[in-house]
Amino acid sequence: MTAMRPYVQSARAEARERTAAAIERATLRELRVAGFSGLRVSDVARRAGVALRTVYLHAPTKQDLVTSALRRRAAALTRRVERWRPPLAGGAQVLDDLVALHERTYRTERQLLEILVDGGAPTGGDVLRSLDRVRLTLIERAVAELARIGALRLRAEDATGLAHAMLAYPTWRTALTGPARRRAPRLIADALRATLLRSA
Repeated sequence: MTAMRPYVQSARAEARERTAAAIERATLRELRVAGFSGLRVSDVARRAGVALRTVYLHAPTKQDLVTSALRRRAAALTRRVERWRPPLAGGAQVLDDLVALHERTYRTERQLLEILVDGGAPTGGDVLRSLDRVRLTLIERAVAELARIGALRLRAEDATGLAHAMLAYPTWRTALTGPARRRAPRLIADALRATLLRSA
């Protein structure tokens, strides 16, 4: 019986995590559709396929529910992207890799990022600022590598500031939904190359 206890505890922990993930996904979906003011906890429960009581066990209020979902998703995103390091390659490849990372991040986490950019969600501003600090760290790594290999044509601080503005989440939304659409990442990469890198 004692040998079974760790297995049972592990199975319960996995079930709790699956339920929490389902509630998170449902909360973000409902938040995107209805906004914070229109979000109903009963709709979250229905979309997640759990009892209303289960949702309230995870978060006692609507604000707690939304805050928890935003922070959980942002933490998962942070864990994925903060491992990025610039490739040991030429300046153009470093920038291409940085832009590709931002594109993947925006496309896979579009729902979260659009909720945060649109505002209106409690603590959404704090979560967005936290993600922005992570993004800035990635840009600083890329710029440091460009400086190390002598590829920068600007001061590192200016290069970081410009890349930070061009790779901002609102910029990605505008780029990917505007006239450029699929060409937007290539256009952004080309603009960064032309602005930041020394002529070959």
